[in-house]
Amino acid sequence: MKIDFSKLNIKDLANVICDILLKNNIDVVLVGGACVSIYSKNKYMSYDLDFVTDKTLKELESVLNTIGFKRTGRLFKNDKCDYLIDFVSHPVMIGKEYTKDFEEMKTKYGLLKLLKPADCLKDRLAGYFYWNDPQSLEQAIMIYNKQKNKINLKEIENWSKKENNIEKYNIFIKKIIL
Repeated sequence: MKIDFSKLNIKDLANVICDILLKNNIDVVLVGGACVSIYSKNKYMSYDLDFVTDKTLKELESVLNTIGFKRTGRLFKNDKCDYLIDFVSHPVMIGKEYTKDFEEMKTKYGLLKLLKPADCLKDRLAGYFYWNDPQSLEQAIMIYNKQKNKINLKEIENWSKKENNIEKYNIFIKKIIL
């Protein structure tokens, strides 16, 4: 299948990248702002896709070059694509907690592995908890508003207690109840 990278939305591009890497025995998981874009139904837009893998940039480069992504430092860019591809440190962490349980989505472009909606929300709350980042709090609210049926607030509350941030969790709760 020939892919027009100029026409792909963030979810489809993530799917293409994940699928080609998985087909080359490179396990990756989409994390970060691109997950927020997907789970907020593009209410938040990210222009980079962060993947976690234990492979080296050199190993990734040989595969990504085959679909026109060239490496600059640790980022990969295709001139026909609006998005940058980045690889962040392994393993997948949500605050202080490791996770190995991921969402899997299949589309016409193959398989996409990414954070589950609740873990994506926790990831954004972690940005708010540890860096006092108001944008992270707003992104957590966006995720919750679009994914309520997939998010257990008791689980988020328990995680927030383990992260020693129940006060900021309560601020999040007040904002989603309004």
